[in-house]
Amino acid sequence: MSSENFDKKISHEEIDQELSTRFSEYKPTFKIALETKKYSMTTAQDLSELKELFILRYDCFLRDIEKKDGIQLDLDKFDLVCDHLVIRCNETQKVVGTYRMIPSSVSNEFYSQSEFNLDDFLKVDGIKVELGRACIEENHRNGYVIDLLWRGIAEYCKVTSARFLFGCSSINETSPIIARQLVEYFKNRGEHLDDFDVKPIGKYDMNLDSVSLEPNEEAVLKKIVPSLLRSYLNAGAKIYGHPALDEDFACIDFFNIIDLDHLNPSYRKRYFK
Repeated sequence: MSSENFDKKISHEEIDQELSTRFSEYKPTFKIALETKKYSMTTAQDLSELKELFILRYDCFLRDIEKKDGIQLDLDKFDLVCDHLVIRCNETQKVVGTYRMIPSSVSNEFYSQSEFNLDDFLKVDGIKVELGRACIEENHRNGYVIDLLWRGIAEYCKVTSARFLFGCSSINETSPIIARQLVEYFKNRGEHLDDFDVKPIGKYDMNLDSVSLEPNEEAVLKKIVPSLLRSYLNAGAKIYGHPALDEDFACIDFFNIIDLDHLNPSYRKRYFK
């Protein structure tokens, strides 16, 4: 990942001015609006919402790593061209979750390309939507929010006529040994493919072919896989190639694709009917 941070001495007003300049032309391409008893989801409409979700992303992804105080934002060049799904707690009206979506009908550049060679995959017919920067505030990481995220994903696929969902799924590990073990774990479960010649590039390449495979218990590896990635895999996602090492965010990223033509029937019935 890449992000831009603001010094803690900068005021909210100065940050607002900076965001106003950079995102003055921002508007969502597709709009989503869903509501449950506890949470609501909409597509971010204005600068105030963008600021809230950029702050949430920094707090979820980087606060513990960089240990900076004050106002900090996580944003990059792709935030201007994507749609941002925003989840609010109905009781507090705070932004507690976010997701960004980049459809191939809008952009031919994607964040995942900064870490992986995706040339063969992007040549495949069908509209593709990149999912990224998924984060949920710690106190709201529950089944209700995951369910709402899937409903939002399904609605977005409908309005974009998407066939593929793809993106990087992060795991909070940097060990090449663990990375190699996880590749074998996914292979043994039938969740890994070598199609499309997907490979990490440049500084993201961990050179796992040179890493000796050491035994590890399946139960241990299962616990390492985060709930959102497990949810993708349960829906029918496949992992492609070796993971990328993201030193800035102290994690490894697995590239995954969901072909909606081969979606798990239970997910289709629940979210895509």
